[in-house]
Amino acid sequence: MNGQYDVIIIGAGPAGLAAARALQDAGVKRLLIVERENEAGGVPRHCRHPTFGVQTCYRPMSGHRWARKNVARLGSGCEIRTATNVLRLLPEGRLEVTSDRGLEMLQAQRVIIATGVRETPRHPRLVSGLRPQGILTAGALQQFIYLKKLLPGTRPVIVGSELVSFSALWTLRNAGIRALAMIDDNPRPVAWRFCTLFARLLGVPVYLNAHLSRINGLERVESIEFSDPAGKVTQLACDSVIFTGRFTGEYTLIRGSHLACEPDSGRPVFDQHGCCSDPAYYAVGNMTHPADMGDQCYQEGLRVGAAAARSLSLPPAAVPRVTVALDEVFRIAAPNVLRPNAGIVTLNVRVNAPWRGQIVVRSGDRELYRRTHRCMPERRVLLRGIDSALISPDEPLIVAAG
Repeated sequence: MNGQYDVIIIGAGPAGLAAARALQDAGVKRLLIVERENEAGGVPRHCRHPTFGVQTCYRPMSGHRWARKNVARLGSGCEIRTATNVLRLLPEGRLEVTSDRGLEMLQAQRVIIATGVRETPRHPRLVSGLRPQGILTAGALQQFIYLKKLLPGTRPVIVGSELVSFSALWTLRNAGIRALAMIDDNPRPVAWRFCTLFARLLGVPVYLNAHLSRINGLERVESIEFSDPAGKVTQLACDSVIFTGRFTGEYTLIRGSHLACEPDSGRPVFDQHGCCSDPAYYAVGNMTHPADMGDQCYQEGLRVGAAAARSLSLPPAAVPRVTVALDEVFRIAAPNVLRPNAGIVTLNVRVNAPWRGQIVVRSGDRELYRRTHRCMPERRVLLRGIDSALISPDEPLIVAAG
């Protein structure tokens, strides 16, 4: 065994860095963060819009400054290894990793998985056409402009209306580019309605209830075609298409491991403390609930890091856990299993389509939660104040539309 640690964290984004800080605060000494990129900080390090830090630093900050601050908070007591890839998760906290040091086997008492998310590219969205240059995601756009100092195009169209879609508008604005249009399938923006005012102030028309059906062009994007609910097709000349949002967790390691996961998505099974089916492993951040804001993931990382630190002093024991079952309105819940008698719980759920009504949480004959919510796909809905002491250990917890 090449390396022995108390805790290894996979991923140096907001959640991973926060977990490391909580572990340091709890007195954990042998701590390692493994990051596949060449620099720690995660996605925020190539974001220049000032929407970070409000909840964690109590003032708005650009993403790259906030990321540097998060890394600096750890000081010299935490080892961070960049340009290092984890190949396999093995039982009892063993990891197989590779880097310029070669192939290594690392061992930790606890492993925290914070691998983040990726955006859904073009082909899973079923958009026809060839493969011309000029098709990219919002993450790639930010790296092009901020890290590589390149322009992917001068007449782009943005697909999506999530928060990241509007951050793409900001990124283009900083590069002196005005998007030709913003297009989304949904009847209203997935982000808050007032965000569309920002687009219109920049002179960018927003087309809702519009489905992108085709991208035209051979070597370079030349135009797109999109249709409204009545079937009317509009063609718009452009030179690049930026697909934004529809995040999915980075589950590659989970799928190939011994950890229990959801068969359709590959998302790990984890409880309200972040603990997975193997108690040596914890999961945290946007890979468990694609995709919340950086500050929210940082706060969650503090909580899960503290839980992992507490577990180091406890003897291993089998803990009963109850499955969270969802009706057809909902897509995911985080966590997806719960420990009974473990305090007050908040469930983070997502819906499949725009929906408004009461959400009810039941355990057997007991109603633990009921409240009216207005829900949009890709936007988190928090069900707060669920008392786990009232959860029956013999029945699933049901989350349903009331």
